[in-house]
Amino acid sequence: MMSTLQTRRKFNRVFSGQPMELDGVPGNALDINEIAVFLVFPTPQSFEVGHKGVLKFTLEQQTIEERVSVARVTKSGVSLVSLEESSAFSKLCIAARSGVKYVQHTEEDSTIWFRGELSADFWEEFAQIYRERPPRWCYRLDFQNVTGVTPSGVAMLMHLEAHNQGKEEDIIIFNCSKEILDALSLLNVPGIGITLQGGDLQGDDAHQFQVETIRELGQPTVIKIRIARMFDYNCRNDFAKLYRYRGRNTRYILDFQNTVHLGKAAFGTMLLMNQHNREKMGEPVRMINCSPYIRNLLHTMKFENFFEIE
Repeated sequence: MMSTLQTRRKFNRVFSGQPMELDGVPGNALDINEIAVFLVFPTPQSFEVGHKGVLKFTLEQQTIEERVSVARVTKSGVSLVSLEESSAFSKLCIAARSGVKYVQHTEEDSTIWFRGELSADFWEEFAQIYRERPPRWCYRLDFQNVTGVTPSGVAMLMHLEAHNQGKEEDIIIFNCSKEILDALSLLNVPGIGITLQGGDLQGDDAHQFQVETIRELGQPTVIKIRIARMFDYNCRNDFAKLYRYRGRNTRYILDFQNTVHLGKAAFGTMLLMNQHNREKMGEPVRMINCSPYIRNLLHTMKFENFFEIE
């Protein structure tokens, strides 16, 4: 028979970073898939393989408690397999894959890039974009990486239009595939001030990281990484290359001076880096130049338990 871990490997993992608790012990989900979660802790824990407990987390603004079993134990965390007949882990995966990808505000308009399925699973993240914007603001919504639109997603767009009180040209959805245009057909009727455009425009994904190496005699090498303006799942491999093959005597600083958005996958990716660094250096990664928005995101994910945030 196939083992639990072999079964887990059949599914694609999704980097998450979401705060969770195992039997009241706080941690964060480094990654998840449909049947399992890899949970990391700020300090070493004594859970053993076979331990059965309760995993507590938030999903769709509700507190979920799910029975789990410890399938694997490492220095930094544990792999947990769901014991429920109907697990909420698949919904966690959907939530991690979908959401606001990148936001760029100017003095005249806002451009928003989305990923995955547009639905109420990330309603708060979506609404935060326009809550403090004045009426008749111009919005450009890039749907190039949108895979589907649910009825609740259509309702979110209509709420944006009602909030904005603008004209038809104030909200433009572009880079839509034929399937997405069909799903948004309700928005393309008289009286709804949203303009739909097909996949003929291109968004600008600012994925690039900048690296500075600082060497002082007798001191560990310091790698200062200027985080991309948009840090999400699409640049996880580029980020991993910045630290994975460096020597043991290396310290890392993450500089968020230019960053305007962190995708859900970025949190899991950064946890993976911190896990790698703790095993080699025994100290947390530093985070500097965080804007109030980025600092609030890090606080929401309880990253102060894992990182040194300045």
